Amino acid sequence: MRAIRRTLLVFLVACANSSFTAVAQSGASSSPSFGIPTQPGTSYFLIDAPSPAVESDAEMYAGKSSTEAAAVMVAPTPRQAKLQSEFQRNTDCENGTLHGEPCRVDWVRVLGESFIFLSTQHAGNIAMDHDTRLELMNGFDNGTFWSKYAYCVRHYRWSRWNDDDPFGVDYIGHPMMGAVTSSIYEQNDPKQRALMFENSRRYWMGRLRAMAYSAAYSAQWKVGPLSEASIGNTGIFYYTRQPDHVWTNETGMQDFFITPIGGMAWNIGEDAIDRFILSHVRHGTRNKWLLLASSLATPAKSAANLARFRAPYYRDLDLKTAGALVR
Repeated sequence: MRAIRRTLLVFLVACANSSFTAVAQSGASSSPSFGIPTQPGTSYFLIDAPSPAVESDAEMYAGKSSTEAAAVMVAPTPRQAKLQSEFQRNTDCENGTLHGEPCRVDWVRVLGESFIFLSTQHAGNIAMDHDTRLELMNGFDNGTFWSKYAYCVRHYRWSRWNDDDPFGVDYIGHPMMGAVTSSIYEQNDPKQRALMFENSRRYWMGRLRAMAYSAAYSAQWKVGPLSEASIGNTGIFYYTRQPDHVWTNETGMQDFFITPIGGMAWNIGEDAIDRFILSHVRHGTRNKWLLLASSLATPAKSAANLARFRAPYYRDLDLKTAGALVR
């Protein structure tokens, strides 16, 4: 009986192996930049090996006992099963085999995560800037919050390019902000959240859509109802800035353009780092401290992940590593 049970187990593993090979081949032919998708209705979840060196199923099972080979297939947890389903949907939306409601942008999540990011920005301004705290408290104490906001918008320097902020704020900080908001949009768009850097129409069109959302977020940040003009009253008065003696009210048009355009460039750079460097790190280790350290190379994506309460190193683009990292 023991020999019969062993033979039966080997037969079942061989059947599962052949099914897995067919799924892997179909996934590779549809999109080379994705992880291995699974067919709808399958009852297993793929656990990726720490090293990407395995080249075929034959090598994967070579030298292993039937029990060790069977351990490759494990029953998915509810969270893993949900992740697997979302990954399959992403792949189908990107490939054009699925259309309609499942492939539409989840605006509830986009706006919710953007609000979380916006709150952290204002919290930073309030904590670190005395003038912001003073104007905010005076506005609430005197009942002039909205009247001061309207004054700031009317007296915004719409005809001036430079807002007189330091170079690092205008050309590093604001592009990073644009990259974060672009990433928030992308991670809630099933058509592009699992896309890696590639020279294709779907990639560039997706990043342009994300840039458009970033432009809208930037405009709200400057002059919207929850903006620097309302919370802190940026632009309400002119002053002579020390030590360069510049006469300014810190408003100008450059951030309306630098934030989304620079953010798109920053985001594409992080996509390239993700594909050519960090993908090897994620496949090569499960040490979460090392993964956390590596996520510093893509700060915008890391911040966007935190806005959806995911680890900074989490990525939708790879089912294998993503599956291992949510356990």
